[in-house]
Amino acid sequence: MNMAAFTGIRKSIFAKFTLSFIIVGLVPLLLISYISLNTFSSYIERNLVNNYEQMMLFSGKNIRDMYTKYNNITKLMYSYGVDGRFSQLGQAIAVQSAQRDYQLTNTIDDFLRTMLYTDRYLQNVFFLMVDGRLQHLSKENKSYDFSFAFPPESWKEQLVDRQSLAFYPTHKEAYYLRSDDLVMTFARNLTDVLGSSGLQGPLVGTFFMDVSMGAFEEIFQQMMLGPKDVIYVLDSKGTIIYSNQHRLIGQPYQPPAQTEGYIQMVQGVEDVGWTVRGDFYKEEMFDRIDQIMRTLFLIIGACILSLVLVAVLFSNRLSGPIRSITRQMSKIESGNFNTQVTVQSADEVGLLARGFNKMVVRLQSYIDEVYVAQIKQKQAELNALKSQIRPHYLYNTLEVIRMSAVANDDHEVGDMILSLSHQLKYVLDYGQETVPLSEEKMNIEQYFKLMEFRYGEHRLAMEFRFETELLSMPIPKLSVQPLVENAIYHGIMRKSGKGTVRITAERGSEGHICITVDDDGVGMSADTLERVRAKLRGEQPGESGSGIGLKNVHDRFAALYGPDYGLQINSTQHIGTSVRLVIPLAKEVGARDEGHSGR
Repeated sequence: MNMAAFTGIRKSIFAKFTLSFIIVGLVPLLLISYISLNTFSSYIERNLVNNYEQMMLFSGKNIRDMYTKYNNITKLMYSYGVDGRFSQLGQAIAVQSAQRDYQLTNTIDDFLRTMLYTDRYLQNVFFLMVDGRLQHLSKENKSYDFSFAFPPESWKEQLVDRQSLAFYPTHKEAYYLRSDDLVMTFARNLTDVLGSSGLQGPLVGTFFMDVSMGAFEEIFQQMMLGPKDVIYVLDSKGTIIYSNQHRLIGQPYQPPAQTEGYIQMVQGVEDVGWTVRGDFYKEEMFDRIDQIMRTLFLIIGACILSLVLVAVLFSNRLSGPIRSITRQMSKIESGNFNTQVTVQSADEVGLLARGFNKMVVRLQSYIDEVYVAQIKQKQAELNALKSQIRPHYLYNTLEVIRMSAVANDDHEVGDMILSLSHQLKYVLDYGQETVPLSEEKMNIEQYFKLMEFRYGEHRLAMEFRFETELLSMPIPKLSVQPLVENAIYHGIMRKSGKGTVRITAERGSEGHICITVDDDGVGMSADTLERVRAKLRGEQPGESGSGIGLKNVHDRFAALYGPDYGLQINSTQHIGTSVRLVIPLAKEVGARDEGHSGR
């Protein structure tokens, strides 16, 4: 773009309007967006940290409730009733064990089954009697390892106190074969409290229950931790009871080596002595803020783009009519008065456009009346004389040649000239571009006579199969003759022996005429057929060669009747070719339409 063009655009009304709209709308929008984004991002960051603190607090309360729940479940054995003569489980076990009652196993088994299904996270339950006998149940019917000494020696020291709950940190189920599930174990001694004060009765056994990690995962799933966020539940000794990084469970807690990128939070669990720690990765924590900020940036960008588009459209709506008037004035200056400005509004610009159109019409009218009308009339008269003189001259000349041939007894040449004369008269009749199908048939017969003279009856034959009622139907002149010519030259003449061209005209479906030209010539290969069809579809350039005549006919009918009409070609090599022409039955093409379409 040169400097003069740039200066012209800069001084245009369109540029001034657009720049004004952008400055007035864009500057306040950017200022408000900057202030809002800074305020909003600070608020979201504080709110997000507060949310994590609240979730840590709730997690601590939920863990305390979980511990209390399992503590209470172990106490249920003191209120568990036994059918029959016993009022409590401890008494039943003590008496049945002393009497070696065979019901002892069923009594303990019923108790374990009841306890196993009191909570969905209970995986295994055990009851160890004072004589060392062990009964157990599992929800998944796991295979118990009878070689395992249950409970481990490290557990026994916590069971010295007969009244308190014993807790064993997370461990694998080593006492079940082929099981690597992680569980934490709660245990409580059972005493026979009847006939004794408090819980100081004789010990009858110990109840153990394994709880899966699902109890912790249910608590922490609401926190929506990121891949680098780590949550810990530590017991009073600092051992990791639970972590979302399962590989850390059972290990002593170690602070992260790098704490710069983390926010660390600690929450104690009341009445239990446990601690909940969280190491939250800042980048992941604030990634949600970044997502919100990106969304806001997209919204702001869309608003800016909308503002620019509105400015351009509004400015173009104001300056467009003025530019249109300027362009039309340039055409009038060059002598082209066949122009009008489109009126798009009723405002002052619209009034200006209407006045300009009226001025052009009046000026054109004056010029036509005084000068152009006379010149056009003289030219039309001259063209009419020429169109009459030229065909008449050709007809007379051909007649002289024909009579000379007849005088010399060369009747075959005379017949050929007569057929040619009929064809020229058919082609050069400018006043009629739409003819009945019967006239097109007669022209084809004249053409075929010439071909018979040229190649002989031993090479060519023609058959017509026309429905009688279709002979009066109008079709565009020279619709079928190019198809016959194509069949003779590209089909029949390329084979040895005689060939036949069959022309069929029949009424098709949905008000169509179907004219089919079949030949039993050499046909086309699949590749050649596809190339011809591609030319008809306009997918290959219409250069000279095979298919150019067919394309001209196809394009003519597509222009006259629309893209749904034209030629359909099928061919089989060594069998022949069929060209089908489909045109509307009722639609008639006038001379004026045909003339415009051929320009």
